[in-house]
Amino acid sequence: MVQKRTLHTILALLAITALLAGIATVSRALPASSVVSDDTANPSVPGTDDQPVPAERVVSPLPVQPQPDLDKPINVLLLGADSRTKDDPGRADTIMLVRLDPVTKHVRLLSLPRDTRVTIPGHGVNKLNQASSGYYRDGGTSLLVDTITTDLLPGLRIDYTVKTDFAGFAGIIDALGGVTIDVEERMLYKAVDVLIDLQPGVQHLDGEQALEYARFRMDAVGDFGTWSGEDHGRVARQKKLLAAVIDQTKDVRTLLRLPAVIGAVQAAVTTDMSFSVMARIASTYKDVAYEDVESVPFPGKPEYVDGVSYVIPTIDVLRTTTGPLFGVAVPSEPSAN
Repeated sequence: MVQKRTLHTILALLAITALLAGIATVSRALPASSVVSDDTANPSVPGTDDQPVPAERVVSPLPVQPQPDLDKPINVLLLGADSRTKDDPGRADTIMLVRLDPVTKHVRLLSLPRDTRVTIPGHGVNKLNQASSGYYRDGGTSLLVDTITTDLLPGLRIDYTVKTDFAGFAGIIDALGGVTIDVEERMLYKAVDVLIDLQPGVQHLDGEQALEYARFRMDAVGDFGTWSGEDHGRVARQKKLLAAVIDQTKDVRTLLRLPAVIGAVQAAVTTDMSFSVMARIASTYKDVAYEDVESVPFPGKPEYVDGVSYVIPTIDVLRTTTGPLFGVAVPSEPSAN
């Protein structure tokens, strides 16, 4: 018989794993009709050929970092990826930085748009998520981390990474028995490979329906909307779904589903966290509430360059205002865009 304390530890671990995997998964946006598809971007995008990195953007390799102090804030990079083959890890459609503060129990989120125009170390200009793909021989999580910590936010420390598969997270929600959500409005969207069809009102959603809810952005607000200190639109729905997932892990009936839930988590999540680290984080953040999650806007604007849709980051704001919220020192001199 598993002791009650052990069960609580396991459930707390599942809660934080679901939180991390959930943030990465439900943040995935539906492709906008006005944006060039990522699937056609590789060879045809000007600047995707391997190019020397401009001298002014070259940064020395980061030194090996000591083990994170879990009594202090840590940064976790969350990746939500589509399934590919074993030789191609798939591009990260969701790239999100999460800062966890063990003192305040505050969770801070920064979504890095996958179409952000960056200089990938050793390869040249491309969209951010191309660094995580098999398009480059050294593509993957490591190259993506290098791109973020050299080109966008020099000095940023990423302590851990968590990568989840979209279909896998739907499996986690199904294994938990679904989640209860108050759907705010009629949600209907049809495309070649996407169907979102939800009625308004309080209802219990399975895994696929929960992802439909989080992905919907065809209302007046769209992807993002932050005003009066509050989130609106898809960002708000993501937080709402995360709260529902965490609540579901606390349901006593989850004990009966424990083997299925553990199996679903193992199948869906890849991370460099050890079990002991995950258990420590789980114990610290098991009671995180909806109000404890803050979404930080990404400073940038959509723009076409040579006919290709990018998000152009506002580097000065990113490094002097946004970066410090994630432990990055303010640069002594403003950076040029």
